[in-house]
Amino acid sequence: MNKFFLVSLLLLTFMTNVEATSDQEKIAKSEYPTDTLYKIWLEQQKDKDAALKFYDALTEKHLIELDQKDTNLATVTYFAKGSADTDYIMQSGGPDFYGLRFKRLAGSDVFYCVQKIPRDAWFVYGINEFRVTAIKGAANLLQTSAEHIADGVVIGPTAPLSDLIKSKPDVPRGTLREVMVASKALGEQRKIEVYLPAGYNPKVAHHLLLQFDGQNYSATDMQRSAWEGWTPLPTILDNLIHQQKIGPTVTIFIHNQGNRSGDLINDKMADFVALELVSWARTNFNISAKPKNIVVSGPSRAGFAAANTAFRHADIVGSVLSQSGSFYYTLQEQENWPIYPEFEGKLLRDYKTSAQLDIQFYLDVGLYDLGLASVGTNRQLRDVLELKGYKIDYYQYKGGHSHLGWRHTIGKGLISLLGKENANNKLQRTGR
Repeated sequence: MNKFFLVSLLLLTFMTNVEATSDQEKIAKSEYPTDTLYKIWLEQQKDKDAALKFYDALTEKHLIELDQKDTNLATVTYFAKGSADTDYIMQSGGPDFYGLRFKRLAGSDVFYCVQKIPRDAWFVYGINEFRVTAIKGAANLLQTSAEHIADGVVIGPTAPLSDLIKSKPDVPRGTLREVMVASKALGEQRKIEVYLPAGYNPKVAHHLLLQFDGQNYSATDMQRSAWEGWTPLPTILDNLIHQQKIGPTVTIFIHNQGNRSGDLINDKMADFVALELVSWARTNFNISAKPKNIVVSGPSRAGFAAANTAFRHADIVGSVLSQSGSFYYTLQEQENWPIYPEFEGKLLRDYKTSAQLDIQFYLDVGLYDLGLASVGTNRQLRDVLELKGYKIDYYQYKGGHSHLGWRHTIGKGLISLLGKENANNKLQRTGR
């Protein structure tokens, strides 16, 4: 996250007495709309390397400044380094769906763009540079190229971050082990990881969480960049169980094996999870007999897989946790790009036209996630489920399609579905 003091510290180097005429000042303040940009422009008038020095001093290639006129907004200024060959630079991510185009800063090779965001926004962004290079010895021939030059994370000052993602020295840690499970439904050996909570007691029936995209959710490495695809679910479970926000929970992390796109929208995967994995878990561990205590969870396409698994096997799996679920999939050959979905999603039709099943849901989605494709279809599924009489919690936040949001919201979903206040999910002690 940006340290908001960084702006003030960096600006100390630009407090100069450089003079500008009133006309120049008027144009510059219009062209450079923040105090930071304007001061860089002033310094650039006497030092041609001032903008580059400022850029090189940044630890992250953006700054967040609070909007003094609107207490709900903040201003993000993005910076990138180009060259004489730079045609233009584009930022993608956040509330501007089509992205933002950079401008050259005061004739330097530093480029910038400015974005207004809600103070509780959080999202991943990327920056791409587009170049035009003259070909030597060829009159009027230009070569174009594009390069992805940066990734980053914007976290607004009031973004709803969760402290569940942080390991705590006083919290006992569960254990993880890898297992290969033979699947008749899939016709292969499938790699899984099994999480057992600290102090696993075989005499107590446990919740069971089945997590798709398991290799990304079993991560415990907190040192990777925030924009990368990982969620430290073992740490989150340790904290939730220790704080008694959910009961003891065994978790199976289901790894992808080469064909994620096809597997997660295939009924065979749903059958593998419900008919084979749940049975395997009950054979090896003490798992609750109540379907509501069996949660299937996943993000994006895996959210589709989670809802499909419960739809096909509601007598086994009674809880669905979906993060940014891709419910626009029709599974038809004529399926078009989901930004402009011509056809209604298969699962939307399935739940709308079927009798109510004994399933409870938690859905969340980021407001900056593919417009109608993701936000719209998640709202549509929410409305269908509510009208049919399902128990559903729906959470919408100002973020995009990434683990940046998912790692901070999955705890909400687990508490919603497995929280001790939920009478559907009481655990019992057994003689096993």
